[in-house]
Amino acid sequence: MKKDNEQARTNAQAMNIRAARTIAETVKSTLGPMGMDKMLVDGHGNVIVTNDGATILREVDVSHPGGKMIAEVAKTQENLCYDGTTSTVVLSGALLGHTESLFAKGLHPNVICRGYHEASQMATKYLQDEITMLAEGRDETLSVAKTAITGKTLEHSLDQVAELCVSAVEQAGDAKSVRVVSFPGGSVNDSSLFNGVIVSKDFVIEDESDASEYYQMMLINTGLDVEKNEENVQVQLDAQSYSTYKSAGKADLLSRAKQIVDAFKGKVGIVFVRDGVNDHVCAYLKKNGIYVVRRTPESAMRAMKRATNSTIYQTVDDIEDMTMTKVVREMHNDIWYLFVHSNHKESKEATLVLRGATTHTLEEVERGFDDALGVVSMVIGDEKVVVGGGNAYARMAVYLRQHAAQVGGRAQMAIEAFADALETIPATIAENAGHDPLDTILELRHRLMDGDLTVGPDVENGGVCDMLKLGVLEPAELVRQAVLSAAEVTNAILRIDDIIARRGVE
Repeated sequence: MKKDNEQARTNAQAMNIRAARTIAETVKSTLGPMGMDKMLVDGHGNVIVTNDGATILREVDVSHPGGKMIAEVAKTQENLCYDGTTSTVVLSGALLGHTESLFAKGLHPNVICRGYHEASQMATKYLQDEITMLAEGRDETLSVAKTAITGKTLEHSLDQVAELCVSAVEQAGDAKSVRVVSFPGGSVNDSSLFNGVIVSKDFVIEDESDASEYYQMMLINTGLDVEKNEENVQVQLDAQSYSTYKSAGKADLLSRAKQIVDAFKGKVGIVFVRDGVNDHVCAYLKKNGIYVVRRTPESAMRAMKRATNSTIYQTVDDIEDMTMTKVVREMHNDIWYLFVHSNHKESKEATLVLRGATTHTLEEVERGFDDALGVVSMVIGDEKVVVGGGNAYARMAVYLRQHAAQVGGRAQMAIEAFADALETIPATIAENAGHDPLDTILELRHRLMDGDLTVGPDVENGGVCDMLKLGVLEPAELVRQAVLSAAEVTNAILRIDDIIARRGVE
């Protein structure tokens, strides 16, 4: 019986490890500045070309529970740190790979888990105490952005994209406050930062004869249409009563429209309305030089309020003063957009206008900007960075090997295996660039032990070079979280000794 239980545990662990490592191997070739792309094709023939680990794992169909755990840890890394998902997955795969040799040496899964946990704590403490540096100026922040961009579609516009990302986060305060709008056509070089809010003209009543600029704006948090009874109520009216009913409704709408016209005092303007607008109201307002944007997204309404220091009126009766601002109408690929400019210096509204030659290119541009905005936001908020290019992982590996003996016992072997796994990151970067990973790691290890603490894989020429001089920096929290997440998911998988089918929901 005991033998059967051990066999079941071994089989479950082997299957989970195999599934998790398969996921890691899938994204491994995308790591680093010379990582390769993946083409993802669904059943309808839709194509995504990307080297973004988070996107790959989000789009692929992962059925094995062990593989799903790895995909989940990648999702967590993306949510917390915006980037570093591929490193987290590759490190998880390496840790699981080393467990097989530890099993062969007779180590119990719980011993390995304790060793991995101890190693992750030792490594991240060393990272915080000895490796982490302060980003002393804007140049360091730009370097972080460039590091995140390198290897992606945006790389050929490195300086411009980095400047756009840093400026956007500086203006908005954080990455989540930066609005992103994509226009197919042109190139990445045509991307720009807009100080204000952009609204799609899908929501706008217009024609080719409309004026292109408006200077008075109003925000109304309701609709300008006949209110519909939500209940299914039938009312029988004779012809005269029905005519009176319709006339009263139309009169009420036109009365509200006249209130808006009076508020503009004969000046050209534009009204953003949250809900629907009756066609008669649109025509009446347009006749009086007022243009209407109906069904304006609530998020856009709030953003315009912040950008123009205006008021969102709950009803037409609440209208007091107009907001003077500039609203420009532009067409991009047969779609009209409204550009609502910020009218005061304190406004933090920032919109990135992204351009790309094709839809596939533009989607990858968006993913690249998203990563760069995220890491820039982390650095501006935390101001802590580490040397990138796998340097931090290699330094933590050297430290663990030097101090593993202090732990002693069988856990020492697990800590040494953790160190080997950490070196997988710089080794993979070198391998994806076409260089020998073993030679790279041996030279890297030797240089670090000699006190050359800022070196990493030289992807251009092979061997190692000074990452700090090249400006390769990344947020310290990104690396810390990657190490902790990889250790945690690995231990979670190792603790599973059986896979049992659940009863289906009846």
